[in-house]
Amino acid sequence: MPYGADGLRHQRRSGPSRERIEAAVVAGGRHATGPHEAWIAADPFKGGFRVLVTGPHGFERTVTFVIDDDPAVIAERVRETLED
Repeated sequence: MPYGADGLRHQRRSGPSRERIEAAVVAGGRHATGPHEAWIAADPFKGGFRVLVTGPHGFERTVTFVIDDDPAVIAERVRETLED
């Protein structure tokens, strides 16, 4: 699977859709305390995508979305995940 210049893994996703998802994930992580990374990958078995969020002290969470989730929902769920 190809990796974009930004280091994110992209699979069968159109430009605008990929950009919308990435922007929502970034917005959700904007207020994170400390360094975190988010990895976006297609979830072909569920027809959507998943976001793996990693951070300090072994922090690792996966959030699953359907492909047409609203960007506000994506951002909110990523933010909630970081607050765990």
